[in-house]
Amino acid sequence: MERIGRYQVRQELTVSVFARLVLAVDEPLDRLVVIKTFAVDPVRPEPPFTWAEWRRRFIMEGRIQARLTHPNLLGILDSGVLDDGRPYHVLPFMPANLPRLIGLDLDAAEMAEATEIERPRAMPPAAAMALLGHLFAALAHLRTQDIVHRDIKPANILLTRRDNGMAKLCDFGMAKISGSRDIQPGAWIGTLDYISPEQHEDAGSVTDRSDVYSVGAVAWRMLTGRLPGRLPPPLASFMPDLPQRLADLVTACLERHPERRPSAQQALRHLLSIGRAEAR
Repeated sequence: MERIGRYQVRQELTVSVFARLVLAVDEPLDRLVVIKTFAVDPVRPEPPFTWAEWRRRFIMEGRIQARLTHPNLLGILDSGVLDDGRPYHVLPFMPANLPRLIGLDLDAAEMAEATEIERPRAMPPAAAMALLGHLFAALAHLRTQDIVHRDIKPANILLTRRDNGMAKLCDFGMAKISGSRDIQPGAWIGTLDYISPEQHEDAGSVTDRSDVYSVGAVAWRMLTGRLPGRLPPPLASFMPDLPQRLADLVTACLERHPERRPSAQQALRHLLSIGRAEAR
Protein backbone atom coordinates (compact mmCIF):
# COMPACT_ATOMS: atom_id res chain seq x y z
CA MET A 1 0.00 0.00 0.00
CA GLU A 2 1.07 3.57 -0.69
CA ARG A 3 2.85 5.48 2.04
CA ILE A 4 3.75 9.15 2.27
CA GLY A 5 6.28 9.57 5.05
CA ARG A 6 4.72 8.27 8.24
CA TYR A 7 1.24 8.33 6.68
CA GLN A 8 -0.52 5.24 5.34
CA VAL A 9 -2.75 6.10 2.39
CA ARG A 10 -6.25 4.60 2.60
CA GLN A 11 -7.92 5.93 -0.53
CA GLU A 12 -7.78 8.58 -3.19
CA LEU A 13 -10.33 11.35 -2.69
CA THR A 14 -9.94 13.54 -5.76
CA VAL A 15 -7.49 14.64 -8.43
CA SER A 16 -7.54 18.03 -10.15
CA VAL A 17 -5.18 19.92 -12.44
CA PHE A 18 -3.72 21.47 -9.28
CA ALA A 19 -3.51 18.74 -6.65
CA ARG A 20 -4.20 15.16 -5.63
CA LEU A 21 -5.99 14.58 -2.33
CA VAL A 22 -5.88 11.28 -0.45
CA LEU A 23 -7.29 10.07 2.84
CA ALA A 24 -4.53 8.68 5.06
CA VAL A 25 -3.81 7.51 8.58
CA ASP A 26 -1.27 9.26 10.77
CA GLU A 27 -0.15 6.01 12.38
CA PRO A 28 1.84 7.33 15.36
CA LEU A 29 -1.12 9.48 16.45
CA ASP A 30 -3.86 7.12 15.18
CA ARG A 31 -5.86 9.80 13.37
CA LEU A 32 -7.25 10.38 9.90
CA VAL A 33 -5.69 13.13 7.80
CA VAL A 34 -5.94 14.42 4.25
CA ILE A 35 -2.75 14.73 2.21
CA LYS A 36 -2.71 17.26 -0.60
CA THR A 37 0.06 16.70 -3.16
CA PHE A 38 1.12 19.16 -5.85
CA ALA A 39 -0.09 17.86 -9.24
CA VAL A 40 0.30 20.67 -11.80
CA ASP A 41 1.48 19.34 -15.18
CA PRO A 42 5.01 20.69 -15.84
CA VAL A 43 4.44 20.51 -19.61
CA ARG A 44 0.99 22.14 -19.70
CA PRO A 45 0.51 24.16 -16.50
CA GLU A 46 -2.90 25.73 -15.94
CA PRO A 47 -2.93 29.44 -16.91
CA PRO A 48 -2.17 32.08 -15.82
CA PHE A 49 0.90 30.83 -13.90
CA THR A 50 3.97 28.84 -14.91
CA TRP A 51 4.64 25.44 -13.34
CA ALA A 52 7.36 26.98 -11.16
CA GLU A 53 4.99 29.70 -9.96
CA TRP A 54 2.25 27.19 -9.17
CA ARG A 55 4.77 25.17 -7.16
CA ARG A 56 5.90 28.29 -5.30
CA ARG A 57 2.30 29.16 -4.59
CA PHE A 58 1.59 25.62 -3.32
CA ILE A 59 4.41 25.93 -0.81
CA MET A 60 3.21 29.42 0.15
CA GLU A 61 -0.29 28.02 0.68
CA GLY A 62 1.04 25.84 3.50
CA ARG A 63 2.82 28.80 5.07
CA ILE A 64 -0.36 30.88 4.91
CA GLN A 65 -2.38 28.14 6.59
CA ALA A 66 0.28 27.72 9.27
CA ARG A 67 -0.17 31.33 10.37
CA LEU A 68 -3.97 31.31 10.37
CA THR A 69 -5.26 30.43 13.83
CA HIS A 70 -9.02 30.80 13.61
CA PRO A 71 -11.79 28.22 14.15
CA ASN A 72 -13.35 28.95 10.74
CA LEU A 73 -10.13 28.55 8.73
CA LEU A 74 -8.60 25.14 8.02
CA GLY A 75 -5.16 24.76 9.54
CA ILE A 76 -2.24 22.58 8.48
CA LEU A 77 -0.63 19.69 10.39
CA ASP A 78 2.55 18.98 8.43
CA SER A 79 4.24 19.43 5.06
CA GLY A 80 7.03 17.77 3.14
CA VAL A 81 8.47 16.83 -0.24
CA LEU A 82 8.13 13.47 -2.01
CA ASP A 83 11.13 11.67 -3.50
CA ASP A 84 10.25 13.05 -6.94
CA GLY A 85 10.32 16.63 -5.66
CA ARG A 86 6.56 17.23 -5.40
CA PRO A 87 5.58 19.11 -2.22
CA TYR A 88 2.65 17.99 -0.09
CA HIS A 89 0.58 19.28 2.82
CA VAL A 90 -1.03 17.24 5.59
CA LEU A 91 -4.41 18.66 6.56
CA PRO A 92 -7.02 17.89 9.22
CA PHE A 93 -9.73 15.50 8.05
CA MET A 94 -13.17 17.12 7.81
CA PRO A 95 -16.14 14.73 7.36
CA ALA A 96 -18.13 16.87 4.88
CA ASN A 97 -18.23 19.99 2.77
CA LEU A 98 -20.99 22.40 1.81
CA PRO A 99 -22.02 20.51 -1.39
CA ARG A 100 -23.18 17.68 0.90
CA LEU A 101 -25.89 20.06 2.11
CA ILE A 102 -26.75 21.97 -1.07
CA GLY A 103 -25.79 19.57 -3.88
CA LEU A 104 -23.60 20.34 -6.88
CA ASP A 105 -23.74 23.11 -9.48
CA LEU A 106 -24.85 21.09 -12.51
CA ASP A 107 -25.69 21.92 -16.10
CA ALA A 108 -28.73 20.45 -17.87
CA ALA A 109 -26.89 17.38 -19.14
CA GLU A 110 -25.42 16.62 -15.72
CA MET A 111 -28.81 17.07 -14.03
CA ALA A 112 -30.28 14.29 -16.15
CA GLU A 113 -27.87 11.76 -14.65
CA ALA A 114 -27.46 13.22 -11.16
CA THR A 115 -28.32 11.33 -8.00
CA GLU A 116 -30.63 12.94 -5.44
CA ILE A 117 -27.70 13.96 -3.22
CA GLU A 118 -26.00 15.65 -6.19
CA ARG A 119 -28.98 17.73 -7.32
CA PRO A 120 -28.90 21.44 -6.36
CA ARG A 121 -31.16 22.34 -3.43
CA ALA A 122 -31.69 25.13 -0.93
CA MET A 123 -30.94 25.19 2.79
CA PRO A 124 -33.29 26.46 5.50
CA PRO A 125 -32.53 30.15 6.13
CA ALA A 126 -31.56 29.58 9.78
CA ALA A 127 -28.94 26.98 8.80
CA ALA A 128 -27.65 29.19 5.99
CA MET A 129 -27.34 32.14 8.37
CA ALA A 130 -25.26 30.08 10.81
CA LEU A 131 -22.80 29.09 8.08
CA LEU A 132 -22.69 32.65 6.74
CA GLY A 133 -21.68 33.82 10.20
CA HIS A 134 -18.75 31.39 10.14
CA LEU A 135 -17.68 32.59 6.67
CA PHE A 136 -17.84 36.29 7.51
CA ALA A 137 -15.87 35.60 10.70
CA ALA A 138 -13.24 33.80 8.62
CA LEU A 139 -13.03 36.72 6.18
CA ALA A 140 -12.76 39.24 9.00
CA HIS A 141 -9.74 37.33 10.31
CA LEU A 142 -8.17 37.11 6.84
CA ARG A 143 -8.55 40.89 6.60
CA THR A 144 -6.42 41.32 9.74
CA GLN A 145 -3.73 39.22 8.02
CA ASP A 146 -4.00 41.18 4.72
CA ILE A 147 -5.00 38.01 2.85
CA VAL A 148 -7.56 37.81 0.03
CA HIS A 149 -8.70 34.22 -0.59
CA ARG A 150 -9.93 34.58 -4.22
CA ASP A 151 -11.55 31.13 -4.51
CA ILE A 152 -14.48 31.01 -2.10
CA LYS A 153 -17.03 28.46 -3.32
CA PRO A 154 -19.06 25.62 -1.76
CA ALA A 155 -16.38 22.97 -2.41
CA ASN A 156 -13.87 25.02 -0.39
CA ILE A 157 -16.15 25.23 2.65
CA LEU A 158 -15.62 22.21 4.88
CA LEU A 159 -17.90 21.16 7.73
CA THR A 160 -17.00 19.56 11.02
CA ARG A 161 -20.21 17.51 10.87
CA ARG A 162 -22.58 16.77 8.02
CA ASP A 163 -25.49 18.72 9.54
CA ASN A 164 -25.22 22.01 11.45
CA GLY A 165 -21.45 21.73 11.66
CA MET A 166 -18.87 24.47 11.97
CA ALA A 167 -17.68 25.78 8.61
CA LYS A 168 -13.97 25.99 7.83
CA LEU A 169 -12.71 27.80 4.75
CA CYS A 170 -9.93 25.87 2.98
CA ASP A 171 -7.73 25.92 -0.14
CA PHE A 172 -5.48 28.97 -0.17
CA GLY A 173 -3.72 28.14 -3.43
CA MET A 174 -5.07 31.27 -5.12
CA ALA A 175 -4.72 33.61 -2.14
CA LYS A 176 -2.88 36.91 -2.38
CA ILE A 177 -1.48 39.40 0.08
CA SER A 178 -3.47 42.64 0.02
CA GLY A 179 -1.74 45.48 -1.78
CA SER A 180 0.49 43.18 -3.84
CA ARG A 181 0.17 42.17 -7.48
CA ASP A 182 0.94 38.53 -8.25
CA ILE A 183 -0.59 38.18 -11.71
CA GLN A 184 -0.41 40.07 -14.97
CA PRO A 185 -2.97 42.88 -15.45
CA GLY A 186 -6.24 41.74 -16.99
CA ALA A 187 -5.87 38.06 -16.03
CA TRP A 188 -8.38 36.29 -13.82
CA ILE A 189 -8.34 33.25 -11.53
CA GLY A 190 -10.99 31.63 -9.38
CA THR A 191 -14.32 29.95 -10.07
CA LEU A 192 -16.48 31.90 -12.53
CA ASP A 193 -19.82 31.26 -10.80
CA TYR A 194 -18.58 32.82 -7.55
CA ILE A 195 -15.96 35.47 -8.32
CA SER A 196 -16.67 39.20 -8.32
CA PRO A 197 -16.82 41.29 -11.51
CA GLU A 198 -13.52 42.99 -10.66
CA GLN A 199 -11.80 39.64 -10.07
CA HIS A 200 -12.94 38.49 -13.48
CA GLU A 201 -11.45 41.64 -15.02
CA ASP A 202 -8.18 41.78 -13.05
CA ALA A 203 -7.52 39.28 -10.24
CA GLY A 204 -4.25 40.94 -9.29
CA SER A 205 -5.88 44.11 -8.00
CA VAL A 206 -8.74 42.71 -5.91
CA THR A 207 -9.29 43.59 -2.26
CA ASP A 208 -11.06 41.90 0.64
CA ARG A 209 -14.42 43.13 -0.77
CA SER A 210 -14.04 40.64 -3.62
CA ASP A 211 -14.18 37.78 -1.08
CA VAL A 212 -17.32 39.41 0.39
CA TYR A 213 -18.91 39.18 -3.07
CA SER A 214 -18.02 35.48 -3.27
CA VAL A 215 -19.62 34.82 0.12
CA GLY A 216 -22.69 36.69 -1.15
CA ALA A 217 -22.80 34.34 -4.15
CA VAL A 218 -22.50 31.33 -1.83
CA ALA A 219 -25.29 32.79 0.33
CA TRP A 220 -27.54 33.15 -2.72
CA ARG A 221 -26.79 29.56 -3.70
CA MET A 222 -27.53 28.26 -0.19
CA LEU A 223 -30.80 30.16 0.16
CA THR A 224 -32.27 29.61 -3.32
CA GLY A 225 -30.64 26.43 -4.61
CA ARG A 226 -29.57 28.44 -7.68
CA LEU A 227 -26.52 30.34 -8.85
CA PRO A 228 -27.00 34.12 -8.75
CA GLY A 229 -25.53 34.86 -12.17
CA ARG A 230 -24.02 38.21 -13.07
CA LEU A 231 -27.24 40.22 -12.57
CA PRO A 232 -29.17 38.39 -9.84
CA PRO A 233 -32.87 39.24 -9.55
CA PRO A 234 -34.30 40.28 -6.17
CA LEU A 235 -34.16 37.48 -3.62
CA ALA A 236 -37.82 38.13 -2.80
CA SER A 237 -38.76 36.81 -6.23
CA PHE A 238 -37.55 33.37 -5.11
CA MET A 239 -38.11 33.60 -1.35
CA PRO A 240 -40.90 36.04 -0.42
CA ASP A 241 -40.81 34.88 3.23
CA LEU A 242 -37.07 35.51 3.68
CA PRO A 243 -36.36 38.17 6.35
CA GLN A 244 -35.91 41.46 4.51
CA ARG A 245 -32.73 42.36 6.41
CA LEU A 246 -31.11 39.08 5.35
CA ALA A 247 -32.13 39.64 1.73
CA ASP A 248 -30.72 43.18 1.93
CA LEU A 249 -27.41 41.87 3.29
CA VAL A 250 -26.98 39.30 0.52
CA THR A 251 -27.92 41.91 -2.08
CA ALA A 252 -25.35 44.34 -0.63
CA CYS A 253 -22.63 41.70 -0.77
CA LEU A 254 -23.41 41.16 -4.47
CA GLU A 255 -23.08 44.83 -5.41
CA ARG A 256 -21.11 45.12 -8.64
CA HIS A 257 -19.02 47.97 -7.25
CA PRO A 258 -16.77 46.77 -4.41
CA GLU A 259 -16.90 50.07 -2.51
CA ARG A 260 -20.66 49.59 -2.08
CA ARG A 261 -20.28 46.21 -0.40
CA PRO A 262 -19.96 45.85 3.37
CA SER A 263 -16.73 44.71 4.91
CA ALA A 264 -16.72 41.20 6.38
CA GLN A 265 -16.84 42.68 9.89
CA GLN A 266 -19.82 44.88 8.98
CA ALA A 267 -21.60 41.93 7.38
CA LEU A 268 -20.97 39.78 10.46
CA ARG A 269 -22.37 42.45 12.80
CA HIS A 270 -25.43 42.83 10.56
CA LEU A 271 -25.98 39.08 10.49
CA LEU A 272 -25.71 38.81 14.27
CA SER A 273 -28.24 41.61 14.72
CA ILE A 274 -30.67 39.74 12.42
CA GLY A 275 -30.21 36.62 14.55
CA ARG A 276 -30.90 38.54 17.76
CA ALA A 277 -34.01 40.10 16.26
CA GLU A 278 -35.26 36.70 15.07
CA ALA A 279 -34.72 35.22 18.55
CA ARG A 280 -36.99 37.76 20.25
